[in-house]
Amino acid sequence: MPSVTITPLETFTDPRLPESAWEALLAQGDTDTVFLTRQWQTAWWEVFGRGKLLLLGAEREGRIVALAPLFSEAGMVFFVGSGGSDYLDFIGDTGEPAVLEALLAAARDSTPDFVGFRFYHVPDQSRTGERLQDASQLLGLVCYDEGDLVAPALDLARDPEAALVVSRRKSLLRHERSLQRNGRLEVRHLRGGEAIRPHLPAFFEQHIARWEATPYPSLFLDPSQRRFYERLAQGAGEVGWLRFTCVTWDERPIAFHFGSCYRGSYLWYKPSFDIALAKSSPGEVLLRHLLLAAIDEGAHTFDFGLGDEPFKRRFATHTARVRTWGLYPPEVCQPETESANEV
Repeated sequence: MPSVTITPLETFTDPRLPESAWEALLAQGDTDTVFLTRQWQTAWWEVFGRGKLLLLGAEREGRIVALAPLFSEAGMVFFVGSGGSDYLDFIGDTGEPAVLEALLAAARDSTPDFVGFRFYHVPDQSRTGERLQDASQLLGLVCYDEGDLVAPALDLARDPEAALVVSRRKSLLRHERSLQRNGRLEVRHLRGGEAIRPHLPAFFEQHIARWEATPYPSLFLDPSQRRFYERLAQGAGEVGWLRFTCVTWDERPIAFHFGSCYRGSYLWYKPSFDIALAKSSPGEVLLRHLLLAAIDEGAHTFDFGLGDEPFKRRFATHTARVRTWGLYPPEVCQPETESANEV
């Protein structure tokens, strides 16, 4: 078997890994998700990046076969996208033990005063968790399961007619018909960045107002979060997977949604609704039309993303899980977490 060489890439647009090659690696790996696209990763790093970027390519015979999009800060190594990204993983084929071992060793050796790795939100369906446990032993590290989160989803492919039935539930239709009786209800699905960007200020303000009276203030109070969504609309608006929906009632925006449809998975990501109309449930009207949009596009899954909110359980047909993995030298005290278990 040819040896593995680790090549540090300077930027996300490094000519040694053109976008077509990045997409090919994504398709070959266990986790092919919008959060690992070059557009998402680039936007996240440009807005939230800190510490040292460790964008490492594993090469065999001069060809990159896997990519580790990492960064280090204060001795810890994380995935780029750690914060706001529902699913993260290595990119490409890490099935050969030497590949993952070489990537981890290179990241460790590039991190002064190395403390450990913490890999957030790795899907359980990925083999990465098992491979990290094996690689940690080869590298003399201790591997911990640091807890999991659920990600409910609705299977649209198994029975498309049943999915349509879900979209016609009385609980969804009742509020929509009430709004239609008392005004003009319109739903617009937008894709291009030029079409989406003018709506972002109203979306941010509506989201802020929605959460203002709760213990959970809107993320859009943070200017960097607004910049991130603006950067995504700019960088990903023309590649085809970005989705933005606006629901208006008598030309008044009453609900928005910022999400994606990538490789047939329609993602419920960041919704908002007009809190002044809460009794009319514009959020349920929004959800119904997103379900219809996903069905119309031929999506195989409606992914509700991370979180176990009750409304998700009403519609989901199955629940996936993501897990956080920590790898630490034996002499380092593993940071305390409620559900951390050595494996």
